[in-house]
Amino acid sequence: NTGYILAELIIEKVTHNSYTSELNRRFLRSDLGLNSTYYSGTMYPSDILNRMVSGYFFSHDEDNAGLKPLLGRDVHADSVSWMKSAGAIVSTPEDLTRWARALYTGPMLAPKQRAELFSLVSLKNGKPIKTTTLEDPRAFGLGVAQMTTPQTGKVWFYEGETLGYRMLHLYLPKQDAVIAFGLNSQPDSKQNQSGKLMISIFDTLHKAGKI
Repeated sequence: NTGYILAELIIEKVTHNSYTSELNRRFLRSDLGLNSTYYSGTMYPSDILNRMVSGYFFSHDEDNAGLKPLLGRDVHADSVSWMKSAGAIVSTPEDLTRWARALYTGPMLAPKQRAELFSLVSLKNGKPIKTTTLEDPRAFGLGVAQMTTPQTGKVWFYEGETLGYRMLHLYLPKQDAVIAFGLNSQPDSKQNQSGKLMISIFDTLHKAGKI
């Protein structure tokens, strides 16, 4: 998260504009079709809050001990100033599919930038690799991850979370398909089954001939 905060500061220093205005100009209010995606570095206005589903914090993980007062609370109206560019965007699964497609295949990134995005480091041994395999199935790129499983083959994915929400996307290069969903809770890490849920969704769609 620290890297994203530093990137925000660099963007504002170089452009002499606010991070919000640059994000809106370059992405959120561009022709990407992200009509239900918004960013605020502090509080969201009521017209956006009224459209948001409630989100609940349920994590008892040791590193979240200081957040105990939030347990079981609806946090959707809380300030997002603590995360800012590291995750203060609100969106929908539909918009997330549009963003993922633009990120992986659209004109949003120049070839050099996309190559940097796709540069992988193995989660198995911490070394750079060209691609994941069944023997070395997971790797992290520049803010996105790749994995290879018997069910899906080689896919790109990422899960982002805040104190009351999780959003996950999966891009399948072979099928040129994107799957995305959101969950309105942050549970204990051992209770987070979103990865298994994504595989189950993929299996269901694949068996139905949808992807």
